[in-house]
Amino acid sequence: MLFRNLIFSLLLSGLVHQQAMAASEHKALVVAVIFAEGLPFYEVDNKTQQTSGLFNDILLKLAQTLQVDLQFSPTARNKIEQDIISAKADVGFLAPKWLNAPESMLFSDPVLTYQHAFYGLVAPQKKESLSAQVKGKTVCLRENYSYPELDAWLEKGELTPVRVSRETRLFDMLQLSRCDLVYTNTLRAQWTISSHDFDKSIYQLGTLGGVDQIPLAFSLSWLSRMPEINAAIADMRHSGELKRIVDKNLAVKYAKR
Repeated sequence: MLFRNLIFSLLLSGLVHQQAMAASEHKALVVAVIFAEGLPFYEVDNKTQQTSGLFNDILLKLAQTLQVDLQFSPTARNKIEQDIISAKADVGFLAPKWLNAPESMLFSDPVLTYQHAFYGLVAPQKKESLSAQVKGKTVCLRENYSYPELDAWLEKGELTPVRVSRETRLFDMLQLSRCDLVYTNTLRAQWTISSHDFDKSIYQLGTLGGVDQIPLAFSLSWLSRMPEINAAIADMRHSGELKRIVDKNLAVKYAKR
């Protein structure tokens, strides 16, 4: 019995030590972001190297709570998942449905909520359904992004995709009539439309009804700190800090053209 208790004590102390070591190793929170993400989510000032945007402000607050430094690791969109799994980065803003191996990550509570909507240059027709207004048209979409809610229309050829490498180019392509529609998230669209002096008016035609709740996707090495992370997110939400961050970043009134 004494031997069994000794073994159990050693195993327990080893586990506690392992978790403590893992937590102590986190001197910085390394965030995987898309190179050309752009505002309102993430941007780097080329002159000062200062970072700004929703991602920056949310994670800066979280990093302060966790008492770690904040670093960004720009990469390609299709490499973010693997960078986190392989621990080249610690975290990214990723919904499980976007990923090939969501079981290889840890997900926080949601930090951002938005919808995806269609936008065009013709005002919506109240008497026509959304499908009647968009089917048979070309739609600008991001490269390396999946849109499962559009799959049926795309596979049937009821929508013709025009893939665009940069999110910031979507509405420029629309202005140039390179596509009839843009399909993007409502936060991005709200900021882009209010921050640019476009020649042609842009209208939201509608959404398909789905709501995206975006969590933080962490590498497995952050397991012991997930309760702390979710507590910090809950505090930001209840205090109104998350709403203030979103409102502040959507109110930005300049953009690089």
